[in-house]
Amino acid sequence: MHRTGSILALLGTGLLAGGMLFFSAVMAPLVFTRLPMDVAGPFIRTAFPFLYAYCLATSGVALLGYALRRSPAALVPGVIMLCTLWSWLWMLPRLDALRVAGNHAAFARGHFLSTWVFGLELALALWRLGHEGIKRHSQSQAG
Repeated sequence: MHRTGSILALLGTGLLAGGMLFFSAVMAPLVFTRLPMDVAGPFIRTAFPFLYAYCLATSGVALLGYALRRSPAALVPGVIMLCTLWSWLWMLPRLDALRVAGNHAAFARGHFLSTWVFGLELALALWRLGHEGIKRHSQSQAG
């Protein structure tokens, strides 16, 4: 079980970090620089449920892996899952309502918050991935 857990933890964390990096560093900038704003906004809003589902699935795989290893590191994907659920089920509908209502100031504050939450989730995933890599490297050097 420990080997399976290690594989799932590393796979889930790697896919989570990679997907989040791709979305934030490639997809979002590309959409907002290549499409007209009246198309870019609705398009990116359509992508969010897919992004959140992806983040939940990959962090779920990581969580399962860490749980199989009985590792306290399971806390990291667990926190990411909770933040993702909050963003998807509470923040996203709230931001949509603020945008529709034309409340630009409140929308900007909410968008800023949601961006920081996503960034913190990404930082946690990258930290966990880096920690796993360092641990594996140390183990290979010792053995």
